[in-house]
Amino acid sequence: MRTGLPVVTAISAATLALALTGCSSSDDKAPTPPIETPAASSASAPSSSAAPAEGGSASSAEYTKQGTKLKIGEKAVVPFKSKSNTGALGVTVTGIDKGVEADLAPLKLGDRAKGMTPYYIQVKVTNETGSDFAYASLGLMNGLLADGTKGPHVTVIGKFEKCDSENADKTFTTKGASFTSCVLALAPSGAEVKGASYSASTHRDLAPETDYGKEAVTWQ
Repeated sequence: MRTGLPVVTAISAATLALALTGCSSSDDKAPTPPIETPAASSASAPSSSAAPAEGGSASSAEYTKQGTKLKIGEKAVVPFKSKSNTGALGVTVTGIDKGVEADLAPLKLGDRAKGMTPYYIQVKVTNETGSDFAYASLGLMNGLLADGTKGPHVTVIGKFEKCDSENADKTFTTKGASFTSCVLALAPSGAEVKGASYSASTHRDLAPETDYGKEAVTWQ
């Protein structure tokens, strides 16, 4: 668990609600420009297509096809790499909780968050292949507004009591191991966060024939 005071790095409609070293993402929705901030204290069933590349302790897994639309509570299986270990993670959006604007006060965002409503996207992450993913953290999650566009969110480094972005611990090395985390997303006045998206473009080399990363997996 991260400790200490929260540090806010940006309000943005781009990616990065949870940090993941070496990760980036692409999406089919154009993000709005980020606002830099100072430091502060109808669903379709998933389909399979590939097995992870060799490396680490990875065993075979079937990936959820990019562009798949899932319901809240359904699991996507996505390729993943941590250091030299490759394999697959299960990503399940288990719920989306609405907060109130006052929740953001500890982040000291000032006018940048005026009129914004925070939403807390609850995520369960499972080790699908028994790969050594100790201390890994999930990234590339975004909140989706009702019209399917990505809503602005806050990147927080440190502890935020309302939405703590947990990492895996040292035991996240066996098949079936899991941890839970939270993605902080924002909705402008008059809008609501109704879903979430995950893009795995950084790991497309693990499933090249699926063109991984071209479209995000979404939950709504």
